[in-house]
Amino acid sequence: MTKMNDRPNIFNYATKELSQDAVICWLIDWAGRQDAEGEEDKALRACGRRFLKALLDEHRASLDGDIEKVEILQQDHGIDVLARINGCQGQVLLIEDKTHTGDHSDQLKRYYDAVVEGKTGLGEVSEETLYPIFLKTGNQSRAEEKRIEESVETGRSYKVFNRKEFLEKALNDYAGSNPILTDFRAYLQAWEDDANSFNDWKEGERTKWSWNAWQGFFRRLEEELKGCRGWGYVPNPQGGFLGLWWSVNDVEGGEVYLQLEIVTGKPAEQKLCFKVAVGNKEDRGAMKDKWRKLVSDAGGDAVELPRTRSGLTMTIARKKSWLAFDSDGRLDKEATVANLKKAEEVLAKAIDMEERQGDETQS
Repeated sequence: MTKMNDRPNIFNYATKELSQDAVICWLIDWAGRQDAEGEEDKALRACGRRFLKALLDEHRASLDGDIEKVEILQQDHGIDVLARINGCQGQVLLIEDKTHTGDHSDQLKRYYDAVVEGKTGLGEVSEETLYPIFLKTGNQSRAEEKRIEESVETGRSYKVFNRKEFLEKALNDYAGSNPILTDFRAYLQAWEDDANSFNDWKEGERTKWSWNAWQGFFRRLEEELKGCRGWGYVPNPQGGFLGLWWSVNDVEGGEVYLQLEIVTGKPAEQKLCFKVAVGNKEDRGAMKDKWRKLVSDAGGDAVELPRTRSGLTMTIARKKSWLAFDSDGRLDKEATVANLKKAEEVLAKAIDMEERQGDETQS
């Protein structure tokens, strides 16, 4: 991630989630400081109040009166931050805080159940007063956000609060000069700026495009692509890549779909692939040969057939070019999306050809 400037920032070194937990708790604590005196303390309290209001706004809830006090628990039953506003009958925020990682092991539901079952230091908490938040400052796919918001089947669902919202709804209006808060804001802003830097990409600078910027671009593409399943890191013996998956179709013997594969710093490894996932390993060779021919026939000169081994997941073809640039060498996002949609059309044509062949065989 690029830095906003050369000024040392503590959060370039304090990158762990526990450091971010501390800032969250610190802001919430300031929100309840009725005794705040002086312009600096008042500015911190106002920022903390904006933060709490923004979290509740995610649930379309309002603060129940003024904030007179807050209770804050950390790592109680594994919960990152648990905060109650204004006493035993007050609103409770359950905050799962993440930077780069996602949730795992059904943890969101476990945390929710622990709170409503009275297992935490807050005692019994009714679902009517509980507001769960998934706070993520790192990049995250929209598909993952949807899954998170569906993680609790009964009761109030988690709401995702992202980096952009943290900045716009809580931090950007802070008018004080506390170095902890200004460093944290600058750190998040540099992260946000880098994620959006794909808007300024130039063809001749492709080796400089960052992983973070690719994630920002993928999040933008999710709005445009049919049936996008999200994106994320895919490990492999060569060091892995950033992948995005969409246009997934069930076919006889498995699935066919489209995948972007990005290795940063290597333009030759910014690939648009036609993929096959095989359900039965005995069918690998037959599935590879069949779908390589179908996609080749459907795509013509627009696709190429790379050498590939037979496996449970295989690249059967690639689109020769998919990133588009304008006359000034800048990324043309609309034309790029159009190229991706042309790949969707090729895959749809191949599927149609396969279905017609199946019908002819049956007749």
